[in-house]
Order: sequence, then structure tokens, then C-alpha cells
Amino acid sequence: MAQNTNPLAGYYRAPKLYTRLPSQGKFYTDDVIIWPESGELPIFAMTAKDEMIMKNPDALLNGEAVAQVIASCVPAVKKPRELMSNDIETLLIAIQGATAGDDMEVNAECPKCNKSITVTASIESAIDSMTVLEESYVFNTDQGLEIEIRPFSYESSIKAGIANFKSTRSLQSISEVKDDLEQLKLFNENFLQIAELNFDLIIDSVASVSGTDSEGERFKVVDRKAIREFLENCEASVGKEVEKEIANVNAIGVNKMIQIECDDCDEVFTKEVGFDPVNFFTAS
Repeated sequence: MAQNTNPLAGYYRAPKLYTRLPSQGKFYTDDVIIWPESGELPIFAMTAKDEMIMKNPDALLNGEAVAQVIASCVPAVKKPRELMSNDIETLLIAIQGATAGDDMEVNAECPKCNKSITVTASIESAIDSMTVLEESYVFNTDQGLEIEIRPFSYESSIKAGIANFKSTRSLQSISEVKDDLEQLKLFNENFLQIAELNFDLIIDSVASVSGTDSEGERFKVVDRKAIREFLENCEASVGKEVEKEIANVNAIGVNKMIQIECDDCDEVFTKEVGFDPVNFFTAS
């Protein structure tokens, strides 16, 4: 009996490009990503359904839209919500390139003669020159502690996005309050909420704290409550160093810098490309 196949199957999507990931799979179990032998994941363009999903504000806010689109456009990723934020950003930029093409216009102003310049950046070139994450990131404090930092998880990024959205809405409401003292009170409350969120994100990114106790015995602390208590009570200089290391780790990935030369004065300068994939999709 002849097999019943869809005559339109030959018109289905095919991969438009292939990409590595900044993590190279270091932080995942085998069921999160099915890795091809090449180590590069095939990227498909978005479907009409994907584009509709990415226009759903609620789904964008809770992360479900991004997770569904990655599952659709990068079939090798089986559990998108378990990815690191570095990998999520890379995949969204790759999907942007697969959907809208490799070229992206970049507007800049020459710092020497102030001329407005428009150049074209290549998404594939940016991805090809990405930096990759190491197995671990450890730095030593002046007190002799070793603090291990890990990248932001996607869930942490979602938490931050929701909190920032709520904060923006709160600030809009606060601006409508007529009483100055009440407005100041609400502003301070909003500020404290954002500070607490940022502190939670720092805690999430500290994988462990190791050292030697008073009896010369080595210890390694991974308990989240204990790490929170430590960060709440350590010197501010330690907290600042942790924040600096976290920022460095989370910046690893797609190369966002482009070199630009001004035709009028020959000034050569660099500019960060505004790869903002979520805004790209919602505006498309």
C-alpha cells in the first residue's frame, strides 16, 4: 500500500544557518540539547505561527513565547527554559538572521565630526566571532575565599524581566500621585524592590563559596540560604567584585561590537550593535 504523504512536505522549512553556543553544552544534561556531530545547531526561520506567538505580550513576559519559538526554530533544543541566558540570546539573534536575513543596519554618530553614519552589520559574522564560556569562573577575595560564578539562567532573566516591567508600571503610577510625600514613599518602596531583585540575581549566580576554616579544614558552601547570609553580611567590596565578575560572565557570547570608519574625517571607532531580538520580533 502506498504511503500517505503530504504533497506539500517538500516545501517545509530547511535550516538557514548553523550556530555554536557560548556554553557549548557545558552546563546541561544530555536531555536539554541533542547535539549534532558538528557541534553546530541548525536554525530555521520562524513560521507565521511563531510570529504570532512573539506578538503576545503575556507570553513574552513570562518567557513562554521565546521558549516556544526556540523549540520551533531550533529543534535540537528540547528544553529551552533550562538554557543559560547567554545561549538564549545567541539563538534569538540566529533566528533573527534566519528569518529576516543576515544584514542589519546600524546607525552611529562619528565622535569626531558628529556626522550620522549608517553601516551594515552581519549577524552571521557576529555569531561566528562569539566568545565561549569556560567550565567555571572562580575568583579569590582578600579574605582568602574562592567564589565560583555561573551565568544567569533563562529563568533568572525572566524573573528580572517581569520585575523590571512591574517597576516601570509602578513608576508610571507613582508619577500620577499628587502628594509629594506619598510619591516619595512609593518611589522608595519601588527602589527597594528593584534592589532586592538585583540581590536575588546575584545570589542565583554564585555557584559556591570555598575556603579554609579556623582549624585548617577545607569547606565548600553551595546552600543558597548560607550564600545569601554571607552576601548580606560580607564587606561591600566583596559584593562589588561579585557583581563585576557576574557582569563579565554574562557578557560572553555574540560579538556585538562593530568597527566603523567615517567617510568625512577618516575617524575609526567602534559601536555596540543593538541586537535586541525581542524588540525585533515584536516590531516585525
